[in-house]
Amino acid sequence: MDRGARQLLMALPCTVGLILTFSAQPTQTDEDLLSRNLSSLLSFFASDTDNYLQELSGFWSYNDTTDLSKYEDFDHSKFLERPVDRLEEVVRMTPRPVPMPPPQLPPVEAAAPEEVDEVDDLEQLLPNMPMFDNDMVTNITAQLGGTAFLNCRIRQLGERAVSWVRRRDWHILTSGVLTYTNDERFQVVHTDDTDDWNLQIKYVQKRDNGTYECQVATGVGTISHYFNLHVVIPTAYILGSGEYHIGEGSTISLVCIIENSPQPPQYVFWYHNDRMINYDTARGGVTVSTEPGPKTHSRLVVNRATPADSGNYTCRASNTEQDTIYVFVSKEGDNTAAIQRQETSGGFCSLPMILVYFFGVLISS
Repeated sequence: MDRGARQLLMALPCTVGLILTFSAQPTQTDEDLLSRNLSSLLSFFASDTDNYLQELSGFWSYNDTTDLSKYEDFDHSKFLERPVDRLEEVVRMTPRPVPMPPPQLPPVEAAAPEEVDEVDDLEQLLPNMPMFDNDMVTNITAQLGGTAFLNCRIRQLGERAVSWVRRRDWHILTSGVLTYTNDERFQVVHTDDTDDWNLQIKYVQKRDNGTYECQVATGVGTISHYFNLHVVIPTAYILGSGEYHIGEGSTISLVCIIENSPQPPQYVFWYHNDRMINYDTARGGVTVSTEPGPKTHSRLVVNRATPADSGNYTCRASNTEQDTIYVFVSKEGDNTAAIQRQETSGGFCSLPMILVYFFGVLISS
């Protein structure tokens, strides 16, 4: 056997002994590994290292679950109880990030004067949206039979179309300059190069009363402005009660008052049994006088009344609700004519006249 083989045989017992020695040592636990790692990190504490490691082992509560970490709920209070000088030493040994210099931005060149003017001009950058004039009158009063104008003024309209809608039945009356209703009383009035789009309603009727909408489609929605049309109906009423009693040969005097008329009527017509008598030349003795105003007064006078003048008398004006009264003309000697003389206002019976009437009836019976 050569020399190398002999040396190998001599070293074999030592190798087997070392293997048995290491295999006989207990397996290191996680806590032993933690202590060894901490001892390597805190070697600068010199002779007090063992005590320090023993205290650090209680900083965490061990968790034997499947959580991400086995060491949870780090107890900072124990760590802060260490001497301040050692903590400051640990902080000094902790590496800190090196601050990075700010990036170098290229210099900003000043914009040319013409470019600055374009940026400042916001009206050129934003689209011109249509706007309603806030000074428009939205409550319009029109007399029955008259003409109503609903004035809608829109600025910055551009190529957009203006539509008028009747809110009562959501009927589109007009769009642009076109009319979309068979009722020829409606039409839009617009003059080129103006902002006015006015709805005209001729011969206004009761059913025209209500709300109308002036609207514009902007592409992102619809903007609207509302107008309220109030139709006023003039009313005529004859002073006195529903009946007028007078004796033969007396004068019939009736007074008619017309109210709620923004425009006073030019003419007031009187009818006897549906026959106009304003200009009754055949009968004669008939006169009509009218005083226009906020309350128009019209007086009918019929001289030397006869029983043929009895009947219905009606006061009527253009586009006005009429009123009617019945006139009784009694022959001379009839007690009815004696006890119900009409005052100049017509139709008022006093209490003494009523007593005389009943007394006459008793005597005649």
